[in-house]
Amino acid sequence: MRHIALFTGVSLALLAPLAATAADTAELKVSGTITPASCSVSIVGQSEVQLDPVKLADFTPGEDLHLEAKDASLAIDCQGAAARFRLKAVDSGEGVSTEGANHYSLGRNVQGGGNTANGYFKLSIDTAAMTSKYVLKSTDSGVGQAWAAPVTGEVAFDHDGEAFAFASVPEASEPESLMNLTVPLKIAAVLAKDPVVNEDVALSGRATIEIFY
Repeated sequence: MRHIALFTGVSLALLAPLAATAADTAELKVSGTITPASCSVSIVGQSEVQLDPVKLADFTPGEDLHLEAKDASLAIDCQGAAARFRLKAVDSGEGVSTEGANHYSLGRNVQGGGNTANGYFKLSIDTAAMTSKYVLKSTDSGVGQAWAAPVTGEVAFDHDGEAFAFASVPEASEPESLMNLTVPLKIAAVLAKDPVVNEDVALSGRATIEIFY
């Protein structure tokens, strides 16, 4: 049985007289590199969102305090080569006063001998100012091979292990390949009811956003 082998080099056979002392073959090696996509994600401008000042008198007894939403943006740059990317978010893990897939911790209050969550902030993707106006959420634990139907509007940026990606048409079944994209974000803070405040309480939240491609 004959076998055909495929090599990553090219061999050139050169005919030579039998009496010649030189080798009877010459080998030409071929090499190269395939480089994967290289995308970066960063916060546009300042990476810290400053909430409005809050006084204890702003609270109504027995009720959470909802602060005015703030804006931020992610910048994604795939360095001149279109790539199909997805984003995943992770909370700081310090706990929230009300559970929710897009509720992120604002830290904890230890005043008065307690240790309670300060509240939470809701993180959302706002598609209104986007070039790609539809958001897809993965349905395979963030692997990025299966996606729910695209949605638009203000989309909850969950930290439930699933990934988020983008498309420009409502019938898309998978993410679009893009070179760069700005993703507007909404940050809506909710402070837990009836806080113990003897001195300033520091509100400190952190969402870590990672890009995969």
